[in-house]
Amino acid sequence: MNHLPGKLMKLRKHYNYSQSYLADVLGVDTLEYMNYENGSKMICYTEMKKLASLYHISMEEIFRNDEEVTLYEMDKANTDEINIEYFTAKKGILDTVKDFYKQNRVASTIIIFLLVTILLLSIVLKNTSRPYTLVRDNINRLSVSEYTVVYIDDYSAVNGSGSNTNGELSNLTSSGAIKVQEGEGFTIILNEDGTLSSAGLISKYAKELGEWRSIVDIAAGRAHVLGVDSNGRIHCTGDNSSGACDITDARNIKKVYAAANGSIAMDESGTLYYSGSFIGSGSLKNYRNIKDIASSSNILAILCEDGTVDVFTKSGSNYLQAESWKEIVDVSCGDSFVAGLDRYGKVHIEIDNAQIVSEVELWSNIIAIDAGSDYLIGFDGVRIYGVGNSNYGQFTKEGLDKQRLEMVSEVEYSIDEKNVSVQFKGVSNASGYLVSIDVGIGISRRLEQEEVVKFETDNMTDGKNYTISIVSIGEGDYTDSDPFKLTFTYVKPEELISFAQGRNMSEEVFRSYLLGLGISEDHIHASQGAEDDICAGDSATVSWSNLDGKSFTKSELLNMEIEYTYCRIMENE
Repeated sequence: MNHLPGKLMKLRKHYNYSQSYLADVLGVDTLEYMNYENGSKMICYTEMKKLASLYHISMEEIFRNDEEVTLYEMDKANTDEINIEYFTAKKGILDTVKDFYKQNRVASTIIIFLLVTILLLSIVLKNTSRPYTLVRDNINRLSVSEYTVVYIDDYSAVNGSGSNTNGELSNLTSSGAIKVQEGEGFTIILNEDGTLSSAGLISKYAKELGEWRSIVDIAAGRAHVLGVDSNGRIHCTGDNSSGACDITDARNIKKVYAAANGSIAMDESGTLYYSGSFIGSGSLKNYRNIKDIASSSNILAILCEDGTVDVFTKSGSNYLQAESWKEIVDVSCGDSFVAGLDRYGKVHIEIDNAQIVSEVELWSNIIAIDAGSDYLIGFDGVRIYGVGNSNYGQFTKEGLDKQRLEMVSEVEYSIDEKNVSVQFKGVSNASGYLVSIDVGIGISRRLEQEEVVKFETDNMTDGKNYTISIVSIGEGDYTDSDPFKLTFTYVKPEELISFAQGRNMSEEVFRSYLLGLGISEDHIHASQGAEDDICAGDSATVSWSNLDGKSFTKSELLNMEIEYTYCRIMENE
């Protein structure tokens, strides 16, 4: 007979708790908790630990298959804050599980059967569930064609400039845009829900796109569109006269790229596949796990996994400067130039035009670049910068005679369990500030004035270096400042160990817990309580400790003196 449901009911009624209250404590609904007490559902180990902490009993008492359980006289008000790590069972987990199996063979057999079933289902589902998820990436927020520029703003809305001859800039609607791609006279938008939107596309191709689902990446050539879905299958529509769509047999694909008349795909293992016609295609067989590809009529630029760039040209001319760049995160090329964006927001360009080089050097805090045949665009998350030919109004050049703002000063950062907080002193005439931090991809916060900005540490690695970048944003007679950069090493803060009030806790369990944390016996000091501090039963319990109601890191605990008092056991007369 399983005595656990009876124990749960006995404990709850003794302390006068409602079933809904305990459901809230465990994080389940009331009906599920009721099933624990009536025996129709097995309570999990984590929830047992919470109840053991709540009732100040050991896990052994809960697991033991008998009707006996310790009932303390305790104040409910002192149990609202539960520390699930406060108690440690006298036996190890393996020993406890063994005892539970011996005393509950039928229940244990059922549990083992369920665990095996879940394991087998997980293996099957692993091969049928989505292998990839939609990812927001700053470099996906910009795309250009010969005549137009489109970009995604901070509100996931799509904006554009330049020629609108085919309506490619009309009705750029989306449901949370995460990537845009420009073809010749059309715009394709990948939405957060895995669907596609389009503008300017021939109606029969637009209809096909509208039927694609669970799309995780897109690419557009001159007159064709590629998509890859969550199962790694390629979709392609548009002009296939050059064989650009002859790539749909490839499987387990996670990323697609496009040249004007060609397609490139990369599978899970990093292997590349291609179809169609474009410069440098024969060289792709030598690459694995590339990060990006840019193509023009004369140049193919490959961004390698290590952040370097390889360049292949129709004429055989060399781009040695581009091949010496480091830490590149985005690459583009025109008919006579190659450009790369580094992880610090700096744009590099190799071109035989000193004026364009000097203009690009003024750009700062750029998050994405792209190029037409004779112009280059940079996007900082707020505005578009451009150099080269803007005959279709793709961009408006920033005045080079404007006064550059000063950099911010007194930059400080702090790290807590959840965030890196950055504060700084602003500058005069700034219309705002752009604060960024690189955590694989750049994350930016636009501020209207100097204030503390916080970045979550979820994607940060303990011991790794990260760079904070702050740009003063200019308007009117002022242009943006150079970025102020501060590199720091992220050190994950120690987790805090919280202690509830120590009253009515077994002295033996209390000491075992402290020793289990590595605290020396020499640092634990016990004393007997006052004469009126009489134990409720025949075992000593902790009456008070200098840890009560406080939180400490493990390092702090290892270096402090811990004091506690315990009750007096009533001697039999």
